[in-house]
Amino acid sequence: MKRAHEAWSLIEILVVLALLLILAIWLLPQYTGRGTDPSGQPRKTPENAALAVQCRNNLQQIRLSLRMARPTGEEPLPASLQDLRLPQEVLYCPVSKQLYWYDPHTGRVQCPTRSHEGF
Repeated sequence: MKRAHEAWSLIEILVVLALLLILAIWLLPQYTGRGTDPSGQPRKTPENAALAVQCRNNLQQIRLSLRMARPTGEEPLPASLQDLRLPQEVLYCPVSKQLYWYDPHTGRVQCPTRSHEGF
């Protein structure tokens, strides 16, 4: 009579563990929100959405400060964003940690982060 296979061999266990590890490495970024989507944009997670809202708020505060610095519209624009005397964390994008782009000739302020072009 043929004896049934009673236990798994070490090789079988290692193969199963290797397959599970490969599957976890492939799927984990999708569930943790880390990494990028196929278009290269950061994944949409609550944390990334909150940082995007913070970036929009920063830009709104800067634009409002620029308008308040020129009450009649005849005063010259500040030479740099630092001249507005806002807190330093407002002058940087919370996602990329880069200083916002500012054109002192037009007063236009933009975020340098690739996914924030429309802010």
